[in-house]
Amino acid sequence: MRILFADDHDLLKDSLKAYLESGAEFTVELASTIDEALAAIARDGPFDLVLLDYQIPGMDGLLGLRLIVAAQEARPVLLLTGVATEGTANAAVRFGAVTVLSKTMPVESLKSVIISVINGSFVQPYRGAASQSDKADAPTLTPRQEQVLRCICLGLSNKQIARDLNLTEATIKMHVKMIFSKLGVNSRTQAILISKNFNLI
Repeated sequence: MRILFADDHDLLKDSLKAYLESGAEFTVELASTIDEALAAIARDGPFDLVLLDYQIPGMDGLLGLRLIVAAQEARPVLLLTGVATEGTANAAVRFGAVTVLSKTMPVESLKSVIISVINGSFVQPYRGAASQSDKADAPTLTPRQEQVLRCICLGLSNKQIARDLNLTEATIKMHVKMIFSKLGVNSRTQAILISKNFNLI
C-alpha cells in the first residue's frame, strides 16, 4: 500500500512513516506543503491513500484539499486534524475527503482506519476532531515534564535527554511515564501527535 503523508512537522512525519513501514504492507512518501504533495502525486501517484494535515502550508482553507482530491483521481484522501470545527469537517467530506480524523486517536487505530479506507470498507462520519475550544482541555504538565516532552519531540533518547538536562536516566524514564499517562498515550509517536494537537511543541 502506497501512502503519501503530507504534514509540515518533520519529526511527526518521520515517526509515523517509521511506524507504518515497520510492517511489510506500507510504503510511505512524505511532503511538507500542498505544492510538494501535488508534485509527488504528479510524479509517483496517484497513491493508494493521501493522509493530509489540515494545517499544512498551502491549504488555504480547503482549497488545498480540493486540489489533492482532484490530483488523486478518485483515490482516497484522509484529512487528519486537531483543530477543525464540525462544520469544516463536513465541508471537507463534501469536497472529497473520505473522512476526517482526530490527531488524538492512537496510531494503532489510525493504521486500522488507513487499511480499511484503502480497501474501500470504511465509512465514518466526522466525530471527535478537536475544535479550537477544546484547547482548554490540554493536559497540564510540570515545567520539567514540558522540558522532557520537548526533547522527546526532538527525537532524543532517554539517555540523551538525561545528559542534556543533567539528570539520571531513571529520572527521565519516570518523567516519560508520567507524561505518557497525562497525555493518555503509550508511545513517543502518539506523544508527538498529541503535543502538536495541543500546541505543546
